[in-house]
Amino acid sequence: MQRCLVALVASLVACGPPKPSVTVPAPVGTGATEGTAEPKPTKQGDALAPPQPTLRLPRNFLPTSYAARLVIDPKRDDFDGSIQIAGEVSERSSVIWLHGRKLTIRKAVAQQAGVEVALAVTPKGEDFLEIRAQKPLDPGAWTLAIDYKGELDKLNTAGAFKQIVADQSYVFTQLEALYARRIFPCFDEPDNKVPWKLTLDVPKPLVAVSNTPQTGESQVSDTMKRVEFAQTKPLPSYLVAFGVGPFEIVDAGKTKRGTPVRVITLAKRRAEGAWAAKTSPRLLELLEDWFGSPYPYEKLDLMSIPLTVGFGAMENAGLITFTERLILIDPVKASKEREHRYVVVAAHEIAHQWFGDLVTMKYWDDIWLNEGFANWVESKASAKIDPTYRDDQAELTMRNDALNADAIVSARQIRQPIESTDDILTAFDGITYDKGASVLAMFESYLGADVFQKGVRDHLAKHAYGNATSTDFAQSISQASGKDVDAAFASFLEQAGAPEITATLSCQGGKASVALAQKRYVPPGSPTPPAGKPWIVPVCVVYDKGGGARGEACTLLSAETGTLELPASKTKACPRWMHPNVNGRGYYRSPYTTAQVTALRDEAWPKLSWTERRTLYFDVTDLATSGKLPLATALSFVPKLLAGNDRFTVPPALDFSIWIRDFVPDELLPKYEAWVRTTFGPGARKAGFTPRAKDTLDVEITRLELLHAVAWIGRDPMLVDEAVKLSDKWRDLPQSIRELVLHIAVDAKPEFFEKIRKDVYTEPDRTRRGEMFSALASVRDVERQKQALALVLDPKLDIRETLDIFGNSTTRMNHTVAQQFFREHHEEVMKRVPTDDTAGPLAGLAYIYTWSCAADQRDAIADYVTKTFGKLPGGPRVVKQAIERMDQCIARRKLLEPELRAWLGGIKLPKPTGNAAPQAVNKP
Repeated sequence: MQRCLVALVASLVACGPPKPSVTVPAPVGTGATEGTAEPKPTKQGDALAPPQPTLRLPRNFLPTSYAARLVIDPKRDDFDGSIQIAGEVSERSSVIWLHGRKLTIRKAVAQQAGVEVALAVTPKGEDFLEIRAQKPLDPGAWTLAIDYKGELDKLNTAGAFKQIVADQSYVFTQLEALYARRIFPCFDEPDNKVPWKLTLDVPKPLVAVSNTPQTGESQVSDTMKRVEFAQTKPLPSYLVAFGVGPFEIVDAGKTKRGTPVRVITLAKRRAEGAWAAKTSPRLLELLEDWFGSPYPYEKLDLMSIPLTVGFGAMENAGLITFTERLILIDPVKASKEREHRYVVVAAHEIAHQWFGDLVTMKYWDDIWLNEGFANWVESKASAKIDPTYRDDQAELTMRNDALNADAIVSARQIRQPIESTDDILTAFDGITYDKGASVLAMFESYLGADVFQKGVRDHLAKHAYGNATSTDFAQSISQASGKDVDAAFASFLEQAGAPEITATLSCQGGKASVALAQKRYVPPGSPTPPAGKPWIVPVCVVYDKGGGARGEACTLLSAETGTLELPASKTKACPRWMHPNVNGRGYYRSPYTTAQVTALRDEAWPKLSWTERRTLYFDVTDLATSGKLPLATALSFVPKLLAGNDRFTVPPALDFSIWIRDFVPDELLPKYEAWVRTTFGPGARKAGFTPRAKDTLDVEITRLELLHAVAWIGRDPMLVDEAVKLSDKWRDLPQSIRELVLHIAVDAKPEFFEKIRKDVYTEPDRTRRGEMFSALASVRDVERQKQALALVLDPKLDIRETLDIFGNSTTRMNHTVAQQFFREHHEEVMKRVPTDDTAGPLAGLAYIYTWSCAADQRDAIADYVTKTFGKLPGGPRVVKQAIERMDQCIARRKLLEPELRAWLGGIKLPKPTGNAAPQAVNKP
């Protein structure tokens, strides 16, 4: 599943797969995982009667297959259902338990060889159904037949939900992680992986799609038809999916192995499915090659959903869903970034068809086995769709993002024990996705790509159509490599945080070595973490070998300290420099002394790869903002990064330069903005707003980043004027610059702000509408900002689109205004917002306040967000992390402000020419 992180929320087998057996396979897994134990069953006479579960279901009944028929009419607000659940009763039982939420049970019986036993079904709590038999069910095979009614959700995009676009109604599904129970009475846990057969009764004019190909269609009435689908291969409940609506179908042809691929678009949006139709079959073929096995399902459909909350795409077997802003792409004006984004997300979801679908984790504590793998594999396919993407470089970006997510003491461990549903809801985060992928990349580099790939293929072959754990995977890699990596993997999976490895070069007796020492990285502002164990981490260094050559050496550091002996250099002299992370593949941070940084910057730079340079820059900027290196040292790397002139070097240089703005004292902001214009203005003006036909993804993104820095942050008058002129026909602009032009013009011209504010009500295009909301939310003038915030309360607008307005404030004053507005209208907002996010808990609204980074408000903010958001789903962990982030920010501000004053006070800028830069409206 691809997370859809809104701004305010901290924003592989040479042979083919076996054919499913005609007989129903036994369920996989029969026991609860650690940390999820349930109360011991009790006896009623000689029959088992387990008490109400608190998280996981008792195992005295396990389904072996499902057959469900649903009546789905998108014009209704509910649906009718009947389901036959074949399963095994393990011992004589009077009570069995299923998951079920918001289901009204009409009738239920248990059937066995012509015998029928009445069942009384009673909802218990929010998620459980107590199934009490009129007489005890003896051990053996039974079928539970249940008739019921359910709801179509009109706000949350969870379970079966309804959406209306251009007066056309649709029904979609999203069942990960805990939402299958809203459609089916079922065993809604991933280790119960069995075949499903689905039949849908739908209005005659509509199209119905599901995980498998359609096998039949018949008339039910004058207005309704029955659509039958083939039985699935074994699936966990959360991967079952369907859609019903006036869809248009784009035939994308077949892959080389014969798999049919289709794009399912919304009505009258067929043309926008062309890019997905062009690239998806090729992605599927590339991943078949990498995994070494054919695609494991009969067909692949890729379906658009108008609007999703908490997720952007979902890997349902054979029916991948995407929010429309990912898959429906303007064939004329689309940006390269938009096209690339689809390719990356589609690669992620298609990779899941092997990792996640073919082989599923046993329980949610191992969700990283799905998401971390998909994140790790996606670039292996997307990089080959277009060589100019150079997506192999994206691994380091993901590693850096993971290290940032891991930079709080309250961070989760990758394999997080699941003790409540909150632990499931908060498991879809940067630790699962990015850290999981980065740990895989590190061990792939350590063991060798071919060896690691063999381990992955062996793992998939061994567990195909079943479930597996982290231990199972580590064993597969150990067997393929001939090295026992179980403990090394566990050291990263089962404890939170990231190593900080100090590497010190020394030379004695003509021999060079590197002394290594590791500890947990803890930035200023965080509490002291609990004691942990040393990581077992591959450490590879690159060093000056003499004669202009570079050398590399590796070791496995398994204790708090260690030594790495370096092979003799060509000149037998002591190496002049050493970089402690070859190609940035090690998942750790590295502290440097000023002398080490100077040598790497001034002497080693030409010998380092770009990933090594970026790794160095990442560490240096962190050290500078933690008071361990001068700020000027970090800023000295900015021109060196800009010289890379691509989307992996220019944005980091600009991002750091812009990030420090939040710590600049108010009275020095004009000088800071002038520094931005002087430093980055020539590049931005040369790039200009106008895209060119030959632009690559690199060119497009670097242009946008430069323009954002200079025109938006630096408020360069020439570029502001140009953007205002372009805004006259903003809808016709190329997508790559359209949103930035809107931001600038809405901020610069009150009358244009008012026009956009009115036009957003009638704008039919969801992408443009999103750009309009974003621009309105970012306006600096506080009176106009209040008008933009009021849009969140307007029932004529969809709050799922407007809620991000709270998170797009530009200045410190704007942050304060947004906070006060939310506080005043808290009840109104909370009554309208979706509460069932799949991967972005609503408690992330706490960041509206913790972004303040104000020491004098710290305790009051912490108290408010704890009381306001701490009881929401996923709230305790999210709020705790938000408060710790605030504490870190406060600590960095204290360290940085004196340096910023000294730096800005000491720089001399050229006198301005032409129009003077605009003064701040409502100085932050």
